[in-house]
Amino acid sequence: MNIQRVIATFIKEGTLLLRDWPGLLMLLGMPMILIIVMAIIQDVPFKDYQDVKFNLVWSDDDQKPLGDSLKSHFIHSGQFTLIDQFNDKPINTNLARQFISEGKYPVGVIIKKGTYAEMVNKTNKIVNVIGQNMGNPAIIPVRPAVDSISVVLIFDPVAKNTFRMAVQNALERMLFKVQFDLLFKKISSNNTNNSSERIIDTHEVLANSITQENLGRLKNESLVMNSVQHNVPAWIVFAIFFLVIPLSGNYIKEKNEGSRLRIAMSPGSYFDIINGKVLLYTCFGIFQFLFLLTISIMVLPYFGLPGLDIGHEWWNVILAAVVITFSAISFGMLIGSYFNTYHQAMMFGSITIILMSAIGGIWIPIEVLPHWMQSLAKLSPLHWSLSLVQDVFLRGIVWSRFLVKMSVLMGFGTICLFASTYFHNRK
Repeated sequence: MNIQRVIATFIKEGTLLLRDWPGLLMLLGMPMILIIVMAIIQDVPFKDYQDVKFNLVWSDDDQKPLGDSLKSHFIHSGQFTLIDQFNDKPINTNLARQFISEGKYPVGVIIKKGTYAEMVNKTNKIVNVIGQNMGNPAIIPVRPAVDSISVVLIFDPVAKNTFRMAVQNALERMLFKVQFDLLFKKISSNNTNNSSERIIDTHEVLANSITQENLGRLKNESLVMNSVQHNVPAWIVFAIFFLVIPLSGNYIKEKNEGSRLRIAMSPGSYFDIINGKVLLYTCFGIFQFLFLLTISIMVLPYFGLPGLDIGHEWWNVILAAVVITFSAISFGMLIGSYFNTYHQAMMFGSITIILMSAIGGIWIPIEVLPHWMQSLAKLSPLHWSLSLVQDVFLRGIVWSRFLVKMSVLMGFGTICLFASTYFHNRK
């Protein structure tokens, strides 16, 4: 072995590596960012939903002690941040439903008017039963029929079943305590023997106390809750954005082989060339989107899974596919025009897509992430893409918010295209 040649090669490659400071920064910085973000993301599945603090929309149309007691329990639990005001006014039922259906918040509680009266009536009935069992006559007037306690739990249709159950269990515990506090207060005030606790039917106290309400486009709850309906659209978005990698790679290859220079010397604007590339890959991305949808609808049932339900408005699906693909392709063009080497573009593109998908809600629900990361998610085009397909497949189309999300993605894609042209002309 020629030691001198080995040393010379070592020095040469080290010099080239140090000169390529963007590549060196990529090699060190991108994996560092990936490790930090993924460590935070992957820590979430190891936590119980009980350990996560959620925003909870609160609407109390009853304005009785029940609402105040439940509200106090929620606040002191430390698990929820109550959203009960909007523009310095109490949130009503309609506004609460709007916030949840739009995906602004994951969960809400509605206490309907007359709920406390229903609870008091049910409590009086139970006290009378206890008194009769203890040999005392019924002394508290009650209505002939006892209605259910009208506490409604509303969820964003995107919310996972484990999250729904965690919130419902928390509400049931709190409602249970409020009901029993009222019950024993009534027992004490009517001089009923407190030892009668043993004959209280807890099922009677809690029966039909909480109602869950689905605000999505799908009225079949089992369809909304299945894994395919939730997860497949997210992974389709992820697959579309991975078009960034081959696109940016081809762009770099053109540059290194000199074909881009020949194209640039041909008549016309280079922006036309970019538009041609974007058009081709956007068409391919739309085809890929529809192909994956078809597989999800027709093939997954053969594996014992429910098929994806996309509704009857295919053109909404097409619109979502167009804007999502356009934003992904434009981002790929930007990466290809900015970086000088294939490896730089590949590393930046792949890690960036993984990071944006992680914070954008592709892997785990955004509501379980730290609050600062939930805010950061709005910078990810995958977050807006996912929210767009969730409107199509779960929430239902409301054009005011659907157009906003499409505008954000189109704006992102347009900025990327102009930036790509700028970096091309600079080089």
